[in-house]
Amino acid sequence: MKKILPFLIAVLLLSNCSSDQKRLEQEMDDILVWIDDSGLEFTASGTGLYYHIEQAGNPNRIPDSSHEVSFKHMGYLLDSTVFSNGWSPSNHYPLVGLVAGFQEGLKIVGEGGRAVVVFPSTLGYGSTVRPGIPEYSPLVFRLELVNYY
Repeated sequence: MKKILPFLIAVLLLSNCSSDQKRLEQEMDDILVWIDDSGLEFTASGTGLYYHIEQAGNPNRIPDSSHEVSFKHMGYLLDSTVFSNGWSPSNHYPLVGLVAGFQEGLKIVGEGGRAVVVFPSTLGYGSTVRPGIPEYSPLVFRLELVNYY
């Protein structure tokens, strides 16, 4: 039994990694279909995030993780369901308090810039269910970085 237990644990871990990998591959396939259907030109960041710059921001005004940010946003699921509409300037929020994909998108766009970002659940909420967002949901955000402090 002692020899079988480590083997069973390894099998369980590998099968879980395999299902996680398959789910992520499906999310990325779904994202690429969404991008293709959007008719917009997107750039891959290398982390799983894709972005389309609608209006370039100030390249000398890029927040880092120590900043608080004020932004506008509209959040969608890939099926176009709106789960968040904050298209008026927000209060200040610590950049590090936002999901990784949103943080990365705000850093790409620069102050005064607008972009559409699309990213897998690994850069979003993962397995956490949020109001209007099922677990393992790729997310789409239209965002504008108003200012940072």
